[in-house]
Amino acid sequence: MFRAVAEHESFTRAADELSLAQPPISRGVADLEKHLGVRLFDRSRRRIRLTAAGRAVLPDVLEILRRIDGLAEAAGRREEGTLIGVHGQLDPAVLVAATRDIRLGGAVPRFLPTESAALDDLIESGDVDAGLDVRGLGSALPTQRRRQSSDLVVDLVVASTRFSGTEGTIGAADLRGMPPGMGFGRLADRETIAILPEDAGLLHDSGLLTPLVARGIHLGQLRVTDSEFDAVTHVFAHGSVLLCTAMTARAHSLPYRGLRDVELARRVEVIGSGSCDLLDEMESPEVRTAISAIIGARSQEHSAVTPVRDAYADERLYPRP
Repeated sequence: MFRAVAEHESFTRAADELSLAQPPISRGVADLEKHLGVRLFDRSRRRIRLTAAGRAVLPDVLEILRRIDGLAEAAGRREEGTLIGVHGQLDPAVLVAATRDIRLGGAVPRFLPTESAALDDLIESGDVDAGLDVRGLGSALPTQRRRQSSDLVVDLVVASTRFSGTEGTIGAADLRGMPPGMGFGRLADRETIAILPEDAGLLHDSGLLTPLVARGIHLGQLRVTDSEFDAVTHVFAHGSVLLCTAMTARAHSLPYRGLRDVELARRVEVIGSGSCDLLDEMESPEVRTAISAIIGARSQEHSAVTPVRDAYADERLYPRP
């Protein structure tokens, strides 16, 4: 109704287009204005005009209607190509570029962001053909029948507003948050390192913790947040650092640095089905390269750790915004 009135600048002509009486159109627009808490139309003149708020809302309304109109087409495309569920962030620009030249089952595959816990049920029901589960730090080995561990991993980085304008990697010791030679000091003086809920297993994995502790990181510095929103809010509010993937950092416009002397990486599990053996498809270099780009992964055979001897640099020296 709003779209029709905006297009015709008339409640009468909008009613004619929609084959409705004028009063329901007027009530519908009034209800929308009440819901949004703004006036969408200037009714003070003979000709109906959009207000500034109405002009701001119109593009979103048109996009909503376009997407609704496209639902049938989207449902029809379900049969045209392999649908792969992915747990993790997806970058639309990377996704389009990576899938442009690959084919699965004779068509360009499509990727659907979804929750890790839902992947197996979606495959069981046939709603998706295969899945990629980027498991958090310290996750248990796969137990489900279809799940297979791949040799792909997604590295974690440290993200903070303080890294704005800086480049390169950072040593784990730089996260101790105290001057050199001060010993352990008081915990209150130490850097808060926020951890996303999916990486809570880090606190129980001695293999991952040992390199951090050896570089002076105290377990009390590691704070598992309730949600990604909570973690990012804490970083912006307090200038702390967040352990996350580079794709997550980019999604929230957070500057980030790679870790050069410890390896914190999420492992990638592949879930296949009778309609798609995705692990077998990944034997193709083109498919493997595309999937690696889409989920921001690398081969576990190639370590991201650079064997260098770091001079200590207090991470607090990075300028705060």
